[in-house]
Amino acid sequence: MAAPRARDHLLIFVVALAVALAVADSSVVVLALPDLYGTFDVSIVAVSWTITAYNLAIVVGALAVLPVERRVRGHVIAGTGLAVFAAASLVCGLAPSFNVLLAGRCVQGFGAAFALAGALPVLAGIRGNDEHAISVWGLAGTIGAALGPALGGVLTQLFSWRSIFLLQAPLAALALVAIFDKRVRAVEIPPRTERRWHALLANAGYLLLYGALVGALFLAVLLLVVVWGWTPIEGALVVSALPVGAIVVRRLVPYLTPRLAAAVGGVGLAGGLVGLAFLPATTAAWAAGALFACGLGLGLLGGVLAPAAVPPDEPSVRAATVSIAARHAGFVLALAIIAPVLAADLNTATLEATKASTKTLLEAPISLRTKVSLAFDMRNLVADTPRGEVPDPKVPFDKRGAATNANLAATRDGVLSAIRDTLTRAFRPSFLIAALFGAAAALAALCLPALRKGKRSVDAIAFAVAIVVLVPLLVVAEFGNGARAFGTHTYVEPCNAPADPFPQGKGLDGTAQRITLSALDGAACKLGTSREELLLSMEPKSGFGAKVHWTHDALDDAVRAGLKRAIDDADHRNTIPGFVATGLKFLADRAPIDWILGRVNIPFLED
Repeated sequence: MAAPRARDHLLIFVVALAVALAVADSSVVVLALPDLYGTFDVSIVAVSWTITAYNLAIVVGALAVLPVERRVRGHVIAGTGLAVFAAASLVCGLAPSFNVLLAGRCVQGFGAAFALAGALPVLAGIRGNDEHAISVWGLAGTIGAALGPALGGVLTQLFSWRSIFLLQAPLAALALVAIFDKRVRAVEIPPRTERRWHALLANAGYLLLYGALVGALFLAVLLLVVVWGWTPIEGALVVSALPVGAIVVRRLVPYLTPRLAAAVGGVGLAGGLVGLAFLPATTAAWAAGALFACGLGLGLLGGVLAPAAVPPDEPSVRAATVSIAARHAGFVLALAIIAPVLAADLNTATLEATKASTKTLLEAPISLRTKVSLAFDMRNLVADTPRGEVPDPKVPFDKRGAATNANLAATRDGVLSAIRDTLTRAFRPSFLIAALFGAAAALAALCLPALRKGKRSVDAIAFAVAIVVLVPLLVVAEFGNGARAFGTHTYVEPCNAPADPFPQGKGLDGTAQRITLSALDGAACKLGTSREELLLSMEPKSGFGAKVHWTHDALDDAVRAGLKRAIDDADHRNTIPGFVATGLKFLADRAPIDWILGRVNIPFLED
């Protein structure tokens, strides 16, 4: 058979490019989520719908293809899908509001389902070979997934998230030229084939596999870009470790038995997601290593599931459509489970991060005046940040001269680290849910009958053994480097705090800080809370309002206890004579503090 002409190469390329765009859309857009998160001022659950809506629409669109695939030729299905996808991409790129963007994403996903299903007979018409058409169709999806994160990161950072959709529109429209090829229009509707139970099992495996990818893509990008504060390109480079792993390992699939490939793939994917759950530090090396392991698992499991879901000798629109629906249903199911869990965990972790950053401030070697103002600024910052979102503490520090003050800069970095580490730990349950999806996908692949025999290769088996050994070792190494305690914080027990709560302080400011911290310890001990929660509870909107029920009586008790604790600590430090301390405590017990407080407007007091 003669090699295809240059025109055929071009037609195959534009159709494969359209397939790659439709398959890779979620991995491309995921790098734009942080920008969307800020542009439209929405929550994490809401922004996740830009992916959920697209994938849900693909599932609905695939169901709409099934009743017509026996009546309408493939090029008509593909042409309709490409036109709708291109028009909807333009709407998404120009969307003035989040609601318009979501509507556009729904239409875009519906068009993508038709385009993906119809692309298979279009490629078969151009190639003149059904098996080659399936090969190109599958390869285009793999390449799209490989390039998706990098493309999304580059476009978002160099231009904006809108450029992703504005680029998709003309590229999808360009593929329409293939629809008018005579060979494509002459492709007959293939006879109906008998349903095979292993195809249903393979598609169930794909559903679970794509559910696991929510952890490796959606969660990983939010972690790197939103929580760690990396640029989209930096995030894309790290996330690209996943498709790199998938491409590298796919060469091994023919040289392994299907069950061995499924078992090793399960270890790689589930183990990589566990590795992401237990990161011991906010560094690229740990994240990239875990994502690479995920990619190895993805490549092996995909190599086992693909031939069973869309058999090479049956390039029917129905088989492709069912497989498309199953894969994207996995995205929808996993996002529906993971997004609310993540939002709830981040809500709790944000409060813990605020408490940890307050601890860092109270113990920092900066002046009392700066420390108090920053503590209240941070408290207000958290109060004004919607729950589940990440507060940015840089501005209050920078406006006080962190650029030129080494101690202030170190305190800022300590606060940033406290917030970043605490929120990173909050991703653990969500990553572990994704790992369960990955393990279930491997189980489905293991249950498939052996549709092919793996070629014997010592090198391939050695590589498989290395994966089985090294991925668990990655997790062990993470625990060895502090993953167990990462993101947790130890707080001073106020009732047992040392008499010198600020040993690094010198001069008048150091004395004032000792008195202030001792007073906070005494008040917190009296009210049964920590000094960080005591301070933060003075702003009810901060989320700590329930820690202390501030009434005039509670405030009176807190002030008296704080004064007496400060006096006792000063006595223990030999700052004041014992008889003076006794006299001062006598006065503190009998001073008209409640009357004084009643003359002052204190906004955090309850009625």
